[in-house]
Amino acid sequence: MIKHERIPLESPSEWKEALGGIRHSFGHTWEHCYAMHLTTGLKTYLYCFESSGARVVCPIMEREYNEYKDITKPFGFSGFVGNADCPEFSQHWQDFTTRNSYVCGYLGLNPIFDYGNHFKASEIFHYDNIHVLDLTFSLDQLLTNLSAGRRRQLKDYEAVSSRFSMDKSILTDFVLANHVDFFKRKNAPDFYRLSDDTLSFIFSQPNILLVGAPGAEEVQTVAVFAYTPDVADYLFNISLPSDGRYSAALVWYGVNYLKSLKVPLLNLGGGSGGVGEFKRRFGGRTLALKCLKQVYRPDIYETLCRLTGSDPDEKTGYFPSYRGPQV
Repeated sequence: MIKHERIPLESPSEWKEALGGIRHSFGHTWEHCYAMHLTTGLKTYLYCFESSGARVVCPIMEREYNEYKDITKPFGFSGFVGNADCPEFSQHWQDFTTRNSYVCGYLGLNPIFDYGNHFKASEIFHYDNIHVLDLTFSLDQLLTNLSAGRRRQLKDYEAVSSRFSMDKSILTDFVLANHVDFFKRKNAPDFYRLSDDTLSFIFSQPNILLVGAPGAEEVQTVAVFAYTPDVADYLFNISLPSDGRYSAALVWYGVNYLKSLKVPLLNLGGGSGGVGEFKRRFGGRTLALKCLKQVYRPDIYETLCRLTGSDPDEKTGYFPSYRGPQV
């Protein structure tokens, strides 16, 4: 029997039950998706497919445009994950999107739990790389894998880290007071403009690690990690202007802490330029970060693109085109 279901945020117990037995990241959890909803206000679901013992899930958000609906992913690392292989899944997914009259979809493909082989190559786009540390390695091996420059930065780690704080109350207040200015200085994409309600809710969860470094003020830098038993994600680092000297040590603190919890992997994320280079120097595996750009109703999609003066055949840039920055 084939079953498609959209589990709403109003059903957290069903959401958590659907994730049972499936390797997943914090981005798949009800807590993460509810927190993102506090910023976006969009209808958010956990899509759940079941057939012959196989179950595949993926968080989705619905958006409306000119009375038509499209779907996208919540901010964060989620994507399709499942408890078994299902070679025919892409056809079942097509049936689901058709049944719900979606025009198109922009969804992530998590390279750690890769379901990309279920979709057409023409629908998959590589837009970044992520850097992943294997925390099952010994600390000696993880240290050996660091770049020479990174090892030099961490030579005084024991003395430096003894001053770090994990006081969630103080660190949350610091992030709430500084995140807007920080991301503005960094010219961060719009999806980093998370509300205070979103950040406060995320930080209140037990599987969130906040660690901060002191400065002339009580706190000058805070690193944020989220984790499940399967994988941890380095979410971001917030620092005062011109002071990121503890960034590497804070990440290394996260490595040690998460390793002590027996979390097997740490996804440092991606980024271009100096951000990507900062993460690469920790010596992890580099994985291609890809996304799905799918059109389910070509006629409606083309009409909406024409109405906004965008190109319906252009899928390498912002997708869907009718929602692009130029619009």
